[in-house]
Amino acid sequence: MLGTILLGLLANECFVDQAFGISVPLFVLAFYGVFFWNLGSTACVQKNFAGGLMIPILLLTLTYVLFSNEVFQVLNVLAISTLIVMQTTLSAKRARADWYAPSFVIDVLIGFIYRPFAFLAVPFKIAAEQIGRRTAGGKNKTLTNVFIGIVLTFPLVVIILMLLSSADERFNYYLGAFPHWLAGFNLDTLMPRLIFISAVALFSFSYIWSLMMKPKQPARYTDSTEQTTFAGCMDATVVTTILSIINVIYVFFTLIQFSYLFGSFSLGLPQQFTYAEYARRGFFELVLVTLINFTLLLVLLHLTKQSSGRVNRAIQILESLLVCCTMVMLVSAFIRMYLYEQMYGFTYLRVLTHAFMILLFVLFLVTLFRIWKKGIKLFKYYLLAGITAFVVINYANIDVLIARWNIDRYNQTGKIDVAYLATLSHDATPYLVQLLKTKDDSVRKVAENQLFGQKQMLNKPQAWQSFNLSNLRAKQLLNQEHLQRNQLDPSLSHEIYDD
Repeated sequence: MLGTILLGLLANECFVDQAFGISVPLFVLAFYGVFFWNLGSTACVQKNFAGGLMIPILLLTLTYVLFSNEVFQVLNVLAISTLIVMQTTLSAKRARADWYAPSFVIDVLIGFIYRPFAFLAVPFKIAAEQIGRRTAGGKNKTLTNVFIGIVLTFPLVVIILMLLSSADERFNYYLGAFPHWLAGFNLDTLMPRLIFISAVALFSFSYIWSLMMKPKQPARYTDSTEQTTFAGCMDATVVTTILSIINVIYVFFTLIQFSYLFGSFSLGLPQQFTYAEYARRGFFELVLVTLINFTLLLVLLHLTKQSSGRVNRAIQILESLLVCCTMVMLVSAFIRMYLYEQMYGFTYLRVLTHAFMILLFVLFLVTLFRIWKKGIKLFKYYLLAGITAFVVINYANIDVLIARWNIDRYNQTGKIDVAYLATLSHDATPYLVQLLKTKDDSVRKVAENQLFGQKQMLNKPQAWQSFNLSNLRAKQLLNQEHLQRNQLDPSLSHEIYDD
């Protein structure tokens, strides 16, 4: 664990915001140092193919010091990674086939796809077990579990506080009463670095750990010795501590949201923000926090160890509180996006984002039901909800919704992007035709040109295999509109609309 954490820190120093150079051989050497340190005498690197692979690996890493060909710098990343997977798999004697056999490709693919991800949860379990072994039962054990919960929650709390501070100016103002060092964190640089360090450390740990674990049957990677069951491995006191700390933050944030976002903005927004700017500023942070909470809930529901009735009930209440606060955040994010759409209009991405938030809301309802009824199979209902949502979003006809809402917004504000509406499917054509009657010459002319292009395309001969009702309705509508306009005034938009 220590070695892989140091690897993560070294990778951050070597690669983040830095061009490739001597950092590549340094990191590869450090990786091999951690690898051989942990495998020790079990690693077999002699005068064989595994030992010989060290030569091309070393030579390729040195190219980042000796040469500056950008094409080969990119290609060598893949080449070095593949060679390292081959070499370490052979050194740890985990290959199921000889290195010269075609089936050895499977071992290489396992090294890329399986090993870096298979044991990501092991470091956390090891840390908890090591601390638990050093403490006795009773009060000491309870205090230790509380401490473990605080330690596990601290990085998550830092990230959540930074996201919520960025999402809500008033929350950030109240948070300013706390130590000023928190405000000094730069979210744009700190979060990517923390994520990068954690990813390198965890993936390296999982990869090396998978090579250290010896299966009873070497030819089977699904052996029970390699499958670690983590269900029920987290102490209830740890879970209670984590939920209590996070819920304190969320309840405070939720009260702020209710104070103005759901109270007709009675307290007003920060002076430096318009509604649209405020909505855009906080939306993405709130959605990210929601996804973090969703992941946290799934992990806790799966890992929490059963305890006494009172403790289990307390955990259920805390988990339910987390769900309720998160649902408030979803509603807040939904309203923020709506404010932004009122200012800048509706698009595919914005409408689909709304749909995704609604789906998340439904999934949280299912999760809330699962908290109080243990027999519920979450994946089953998640899958059903996902399939249903996908079908519904298809039949909701987003193009029609976007066109209708944007035209309604145009009637209220006088703002519209006709060119964007023309990129929608022919389902939106009837709404685009409505713009031909507008008094705004600039809007009407753009609509005429866009519809003229659509009419030309639709009037081209189409095979029966391409028959489509939406296209047929749009074609009939445009031809009818063209005929009516010529009957009313043959000279009207003749050069623009008449083909």
